[in-house]
Amino acid sequence: MKKFCCLLLLLVSQAWASPVSDLTLVGQGKMSWLFWDLYHARFYSEDGRYQANRFPQALSLRYQRNIDKEDLLTATVKEWQRLGVSWKPEWPEQLERLWPSVRTNDELVLRVDENGTSRFYFNWRLLGSIEDPAFAPAFLAIWLSTDSRDPALTRQLKGG
Repeated sequence: MKKFCCLLLLLVSQAWASPVSDLTLVGQGKMSWLFWDLYHARFYSEDGRYQANRFPQALSLRYQRNIDKEDLLTATVKEWQRLGVSWKPEWPEQLERLWPSVRTNDELVLRVDENGTSRFYFNWRLLGSIEDPAFAPAFLAIWLSTDSRDPALTRQLKGG
Protein backbone atom coordinates (compact mmCIF):
# COMPACT_ATOMS: atom_id res chain seq x y z
CA MET A 1 0.00 0.00 0.00
CA LYS A 2 2.85 2.41 0.83
CA LYS A 3 4.43 1.83 -2.61
CA PHE A 4 1.10 2.48 -4.29
CA CYS A 5 0.61 5.77 -2.39
CA CYS A 6 4.14 6.94 -3.28
CA LEU A 7 3.61 6.09 -6.94
CA LEU A 8 0.23 7.85 -6.96
CA LEU A 9 1.74 10.94 -5.33
CA LEU A 10 4.55 10.99 -7.90
CA LEU A 11 2.10 10.71 -10.81
CA VAL A 12 -0.18 13.44 -9.43
CA SER A 13 2.73 15.80 -8.78
CA GLN A 14 4.02 15.31 -12.33
CA ALA A 15 0.56 15.84 -13.79
CA TRP A 16 0.20 19.17 -11.98
CA ALA A 17 3.81 20.36 -12.18
CA SER A 18 4.32 23.60 -14.01
CA PRO A 19 6.18 23.21 -17.31
CA VAL A 20 8.55 25.97 -16.16
CA SER A 21 9.12 24.86 -12.55
CA ASP A 22 12.77 23.92 -13.18
CA LEU A 23 13.54 27.05 -15.24
CA THR A 24 14.34 30.62 -14.19
CA LEU A 25 12.44 33.69 -15.31
CA VAL A 26 14.47 35.82 -17.75
CA GLY A 27 11.91 38.57 -18.34
CA GLN A 28 8.25 39.43 -18.72
CA GLY A 29 5.94 42.01 -20.24
CA LYS A 30 2.57 42.47 -21.86
CA MET A 31 1.37 42.74 -25.42
CA SER A 32 -1.31 45.32 -26.07
CA TRP A 33 -3.15 46.31 -29.19
CA LEU A 34 -4.76 49.74 -29.26
CA PHE A 35 -6.41 49.94 -25.83
CA TRP A 36 -6.61 46.22 -25.06
CA ASP A 37 -4.15 43.96 -23.30
CA LEU A 38 -3.85 40.75 -25.32
CA TYR A 39 -1.57 38.70 -23.10
CA HIS A 40 1.14 38.73 -20.47
CA ALA A 41 4.30 37.01 -21.66
CA ARG A 42 7.08 35.42 -19.64
CA PHE A 43 10.30 33.94 -20.97
CA TYR A 44 12.34 31.35 -19.06
CA SER A 45 15.71 29.68 -19.46
CA GLU A 46 17.82 27.27 -17.48
CA ASP A 47 20.10 29.94 -16.00
CA GLY A 48 17.83 33.01 -16.16
CA ARG A 49 19.69 34.57 -19.10
CA TYR A 50 18.58 34.89 -22.70
CA GLN A 51 20.75 32.91 -25.10
CA ALA A 52 19.31 32.27 -28.54
CA ASN A 53 18.78 28.59 -29.34
CA ARG A 54 20.21 27.40 -26.03
CA PHE A 55 17.62 25.06 -24.60
CA PRO A 56 15.73 24.34 -22.43
CA GLN A 57 13.65 27.49 -22.76
CA ALA A 58 9.98 28.29 -22.28
CA LEU A 59 7.59 31.03 -23.32
CA SER A 60 4.40 31.48 -21.33
CA LEU A 61 1.44 33.50 -22.63
CA ARG A 62 -1.41 34.28 -20.21
CA TYR A 63 -4.24 35.65 -22.31
CA GLN A 64 -6.24 38.68 -21.26
CA ARG A 65 -8.89 38.28 -23.97
CA ASN A 66 -10.82 35.50 -25.65
CA ILE A 67 -9.14 34.54 -28.94
CA ASP A 68 -10.31 31.83 -31.35
CA LYS A 69 -7.83 29.15 -32.37
CA GLU A 70 -8.12 30.17 -36.04
CA ASP A 71 -7.09 33.74 -35.16
CA LEU A 72 -4.06 32.47 -33.21
CA LEU A 73 -3.00 30.31 -36.17
CA THR A 74 -3.51 33.10 -38.70
CA ALA A 75 -1.53 35.57 -36.57
CA THR A 76 1.32 33.06 -36.20
CA VAL A 77 1.64 32.47 -39.94
CA LYS A 78 1.35 36.21 -40.70
CA GLU A 79 4.16 36.94 -38.25
CA TRP A 80 6.38 34.28 -39.79
CA GLN A 81 5.73 35.83 -43.20
CA ARG A 82 6.31 39.39 -41.95
CA LEU A 83 9.57 38.39 -40.26
CA GLY A 84 10.77 36.40 -43.26
CA VAL A 85 11.13 33.33 -41.05
CA SER A 86 11.57 30.04 -42.87
CA TRP A 87 8.62 27.88 -41.84
CA LYS A 88 7.21 24.58 -42.96
CA PRO A 89 3.65 24.08 -44.26
CA GLU A 90 3.02 21.24 -41.81
CA TRP A 91 3.59 23.46 -38.76
CA PRO A 92 0.24 25.31 -38.92
CA GLU A 93 -1.48 21.94 -39.41
CA GLN A 94 0.27 20.57 -36.32
CA LEU A 95 -0.62 23.67 -34.32
CA GLU A 96 -4.23 23.40 -35.38
CA ARG A 97 -4.36 19.88 -33.95
CA LEU A 98 -2.71 21.02 -30.69
CA TRP A 99 -4.06 24.45 -29.85
CA PRO A 100 -7.46 25.28 -28.39
CA SER A 101 -9.20 28.63 -28.52
CA VAL A 102 -8.16 30.66 -25.48
CA ARG A 103 -10.23 32.53 -22.94
CA THR A 104 -9.30 35.23 -20.46
CA ASN A 105 -6.65 33.95 -17.99
CA ASP A 106 -5.89 30.79 -19.99
CA GLU A 107 -2.16 30.08 -20.19
CA LEU A 108 -0.41 28.58 -23.21
CA VAL A 109 3.21 27.55 -22.65
CA LEU A 110 5.80 26.45 -25.17
CA ARG A 111 8.62 24.50 -23.56
CA VAL A 112 11.59 23.54 -25.71
CA ASP A 113 13.80 20.74 -24.39
CA GLU A 114 17.53 20.20 -24.86
CA ASN A 115 16.95 18.25 -28.08
CA GLY A 116 14.81 20.99 -29.66
CA THR A 117 11.47 19.23 -29.15
CA SER A 118 8.68 21.76 -28.60
CA ARG A 119 5.93 20.85 -26.15
CA PHE A 120 2.79 22.92 -25.72
CA TYR A 121 0.92 23.09 -22.43
CA PHE A 122 -2.50 24.61 -21.86
CA ASN A 123 -3.31 25.51 -18.26
CA TRP A 124 -0.54 23.10 -17.12
CA ARG A 125 -1.84 20.19 -19.21
CA LEU A 126 0.34 18.80 -21.99
CA LEU A 127 -1.32 19.29 -25.39
CA GLY A 128 1.34 17.59 -27.49
CA SER A 129 4.66 18.19 -29.16
CA ILE A 130 6.38 19.15 -32.39
CA GLU A 131 9.57 17.16 -32.85
CA ASP A 132 11.13 19.31 -35.59
CA PRO A 133 14.06 21.21 -33.97
CA ALA A 134 13.63 24.03 -36.53
CA PHE A 135 10.17 24.84 -35.16
CA ALA A 136 11.19 26.38 -31.81
CA PRO A 137 13.53 29.08 -33.18
CA ALA A 138 10.93 30.01 -35.81
CA PHE A 139 8.11 30.20 -33.28
CA LEU A 140 10.12 32.06 -30.64
CA ALA A 141 11.26 34.60 -33.27
CA ILE A 142 7.75 36.08 -33.13
CA TRP A 143 8.61 37.41 -29.66
CA LEU A 144 12.41 37.40 -29.54
CA SER A 145 13.51 38.56 -33.00
CA THR A 146 15.07 42.01 -33.30
CA ASP A 147 12.31 42.69 -35.85
CA SER A 148 9.46 41.58 -33.56
CA ARG A 149 6.21 43.51 -33.69
CA ASP A 150 6.83 44.90 -30.18
CA PRO A 151 10.54 45.68 -29.61
CA ALA A 152 9.88 46.87 -26.04
CA LEU A 153 8.30 43.51 -25.17
CA THR A 154 11.22 41.70 -26.81
CA ARG A 155 13.70 43.65 -24.65
CA GLN A 156 11.66 42.86 -21.53
CA LEU A 157 11.48 39.15 -22.35
CA LYS A 158 15.23 39.06 -22.90
CA GLY A 159 15.76 40.57 -19.46
CA GLY A 160 16.50 44.12 -20.61
